[in-house]
Amino acid sequence: MRQLVHWCVVVFAVCSSTVVQAADFFFKDGDVVVMIGDSITEQHLYSNYVEMWTVTRFPKWKLTFRNVGIGGDRSPGGNSRFTRDVLIHKPTALTVDFGMNDGGYGEFSDKVFKPYMDGLQGMADQVKAAHIRAAWITPQPLDAGDQGPTALVGYNKTLEEMSKGVKEIAGKNGGLFVDQFHPYLSVLDAARAKGPKYDRITAGDAVHPGPPGQALMAASILKGLSFPTLVSSVEINAADGKVVAATNCQIDNVATKDGGLSFSRLDGALPFFPAEAAAILPHAPLLEELNHYPLKVTGLAAGKYAVRVGG
Repeated sequence: MRQLVHWCVVVFAVCSSTVVQAADFFFKDGDVVVMIGDSITEQHLYSNYVEMWTVTRFPKWKLTFRNVGIGGDRSPGGNSRFTRDVLIHKPTALTVDFGMNDGGYGEFSDKVFKPYMDGLQGMADQVKAAHIRAAWITPQPLDAGDQGPTALVGYNKTLEEMSKGVKEIAGKNGGLFVDQFHPYLSVLDAARAKGPKYDRITAGDAVHPGPPGQALMAASILKGLSFPTLVSSVEINAADGKVVAATNCQIDNVATKDGGLSFSRLDGALPFFPAEAAAILPHAPLLEELNHYPLKVTGLAAGKYAVRVGG
């Protein structure tokens, strides 16, 4: 017979226990966030996922997100429309994600690299003049259907070189560098290693990922922004009914009965993952990586226990 570890979860409450640490997270309470980029940004997928992960982790924060991606755009275009599309929102934080179109879908050369860098630097100058915190994000690699052990071939080699330019701009201008290219590439290559034939894992098309690929983008970006992965955590000693530790939650109504344990858990945040992106999970454990939600119960007799939530 299996005993029960049973709890009731209530979320979005102000909890008296230690809250999730946000000191290192790029976004701050009160931020107006603008996300500029090309058609990949304009899809409103990775940008929405970044927003949802943030507001569910920090439900008490007052945040505004604005997506100003435009299809076909390159960094010089972002620079030329910066006043119209970015500064009009009076942002306190900005993410910049260009490069996919800037490389010209061919071999890397100074002919494509110099305009790219000039456009990024032009935006950086405007960022500094407006006192905006900026995160400079690399393009993600193509997920093409070509076969082989690595996706780092063809145009992806160009995008890797373009990514080095993003790092240079961030370092030169006091911004935050966010590398989504290499984490994304490592997931693609791990999928390629699973069998002799590679089938694309990010949906959409090679350039424009669908929800699975855009969730991978969002996760890579959030990690680069030092997103706090803890939702809440609890440790209870069932032998004496004492709460040993609780972070970002409040524990009440602890009771032991019939060899099991029950309690109420009042959480200060929610885990999040977009259901439409679930196809990426066999290739990248994003659900666990960005939603740390542990429960530890000690003091129980040896045996098998079922865990039930909400009733």
